[in-house]
This record gives sequence, structure tokens and C-alpha cells, in this order.
Amino acid sequence: MTASDFFRVARRPRWIGVLVLALAIAAGFAALGQWQLARSVENAVVAENEADSEAPVALASIAVPQTPMNDLQVGRMVTVGARLVPGDFTVLTGRSNDGVSGAWLVGHAVTVEGASLAIALGWAPDAAAAAAAEDSVPLDPAGHLGRYLVSESPHDSDFEAGERSALSVGELINLWVEAPETTYAGYLVASEAPEGLTTIDSPPPMREVGLNWLNLFYAAEWVIFAGFAIYLWYRLVRDAWEHEVEARDQGAAASVN
Repeated sequence: MTASDFFRVARRPRWIGVLVLALAIAAGFAALGQWQLARSVENAVVAENEADSEAPVALASIAVPQTPMNDLQVGRMVTVGARLVPGDFTVLTGRSNDGVSGAWLVGHAVTVEGASLAIALGWAPDAAAAAAAEDSVPLDPAGHLGRYLVSESPHDSDFEAGERSALSVGELINLWVEAPETTYAGYLVASEAPEGLTTIDSPPPMREVGLNWLNLFYAAEWVIFAGFAIYLWYRLVRDAWEHEVEARDQGAAASVN
């Protein structure tokens, strides 16, 4: 089969239409491959954005109450203007701070917009010391600075032993005296503890950074599928030409006989 024979068949309207369809399918496959490729390097892009994760930003600029947290929010240093609700404190036991077990004092804060936010104010050696520090906590500070973290599971608490240790926002909502209008999904670990408490050790979360090889493999697959769509069109055109040649040869043989 020569190139002129191939293009003589390929220029027919039927096969031009099939080519357009094949190109459209190939473009779709290529777009899916590009999407998978972007997913494969997503963690690396996040890592670059995390270079400024320690620079405080306003909580309202990265998070919205009543919406789930995303990877770019977890571990960010944020500031928020909020008042602490009097008497709305919770003590969590079994909390380690620099390897020492103790208790957290958690407050219920309400922002100027009316959204509730759980704030881990500080650590104490035991539950009694944490509870005793409530009276020294300023209710209306100029603002809170801390690390924004994802809510924990309430199942992490050892309720059989009478211990509440997990900072679960969903659970705290049911314990707060003042019912919240809206609530942030995460909680804040204060960067500076009030009098009577020790600042909670809260380093930035560690994330594994690198290519997602599974997504990279899928991207290569979509590129292969795109190439196969074009090859399939070529194969169909070639088969059509071969059938024509076969029919012509059979016709010539019949005429001779």
C-alpha cells in the first residue's frame, strides 16, 4: 500500500468524519492524561505553597464555617478576633506535651462574625490544674494566634475509663453552654498560653512530598489510549483499501474465467 493509495481512501467524506471523531476522542484522552499528570505532582505544589505556612493569615481568609477543611488549611498559622464564652471551657485529659502526659484546657470562642471556634488554650500537668486556670483566662483578648488543625475523632477518647481526651469539634458543640450559630470545622492551638497554663507544643504537620506514581501511570495510559484512537482510524482506512483491492482482484479473476 502506497501513501497515495492510503490518502485516496482517507480523503473520502466517510473517513474524514471518522478522523474527526478519532481526533475528538484522542483530545479527550489527552485532557484526562493532563489531569492525571497534574494530580501526580499535586503534593509537590502543595509543598511549595507551604513555604509560607508559618506566616499568620486571618482565619476567615482561608476557611469558612460549616465547610470541611482542606490540605492547604491544615497546620496553617492563623489569627482570629474572638471572645471566649464565660464558663464554656472543657478539660481534655491524656494529652501529651513534649512527651509529658497532662491535660488541655479548651475554650469556646465566638468570632466577631458570630462563628464558633474551639481553641486549645494551654496544657497543665493534670485536669485539676487545667480547670483551675479558667479564672485567669482573658475572655476578650485583642486576638488569638495559633495553628489551625483538623478536628479529632471522638472515638479516640477512653469513655470507659471516664476520660475525654479527643478534641472533637462535633462533640464539643453538644457540650457548649452557648449553642453555636455556625462552627469552624477545625480547632485552634493557641501559640501563647494564658497564665497558669503551658503553651502547647504544636509543630507544623509533616507531609510526604513527591510524585504520585499511580496517577503518573494513569496519565501514561491516557496518552496511549489517545494514540490508539488515531491508530484505529488508520487501521480502518487500511482495511477499507485492502477490501477494495481484494474485491477488484476477485472481479478481475471472475472476468478471466
